[in-house]
Amino acid sequence: MKKVFEHLDLVARFHALVMSRTTGTPEAFALKLGISRSSLYNLIEEIKSYGIDIEYSRTRQTFHYVYPDCVEIRLLIRQHEK
Repeated sequence: MKKVFEHLDLVARFHALVMSRTTGTPEAFALKLGISRSSLYNLIEEIKSYGIDIEYSRTRQTFHYVYPDCVEIRLLIRQHEK
């Protein structure tokens, strides 16, 4: 179960950096996330498999969502009243 939460945390950090357009180069982005460059590209492909368009800008050296207003990634874990 721990792996699931680790992956969700990774996706949340990925999303926050992409939304703020502060990913840096692919190498820097992977380093910020604590994963390898190939794992970063695997994660990008996973995100794309959900129909989310993401691109890399060489000029700005950052990844960004093509339609940022259409992307929302949230995780809410809450225990309801008994």
